[in-house]
Amino acid sequence: MSGSTKPAKVTGLAHVAIATPDADALAATLVSALGATRGPEELLDGGALRVVFLNLGPVTLELLEPRSRDHTVAKFLEARGPGLHHVSLEVSDLRAALARASSAGIRLIDAEPRAGSHGTSVAFLHPKSLGGVLLELCQAPARKPET
Repeated sequence: MSGSTKPAKVTGLAHVAIATPDADALAATLVSALGATRGPEELLDGGALRVVFLNLGPVTLELLEPRSRDHTVAKFLEARGPGLHHVSLEVSDLRAALARASSAGIRLIDAEPRAGSHGTSVAFLHPKSLGGVLLELCQAPARKPET
């Protein structure tokens, strides 16, 4: 691509998200069975969703535990049961990645970035456009320059 515009670039796997009614129980199993280390946890969506992070070498798992019956993850669990919820890909420029996906005919769930965990910006792409897999695009917060 010529000029100063850089193409949207996937820079890595951010995490694999698993929906579960009990994040603590699943975390304990993964720590015991696979040697995962428990990372930070956060409440998102006004406290309606608890996320617990686990590290397995270079792979991060995000356990999604709904705290409200109205949350989309609660509805996911009700319809499908526990399991893979989404795959999150790190991108260098979320807005550019969304524009590129839209131009390619991908159905966007989020046309605009929204707040994610750890200060990230995220947007979801519809699974009907991507072989049945819900994809999250994730951009890390801008780093403050070192002084």
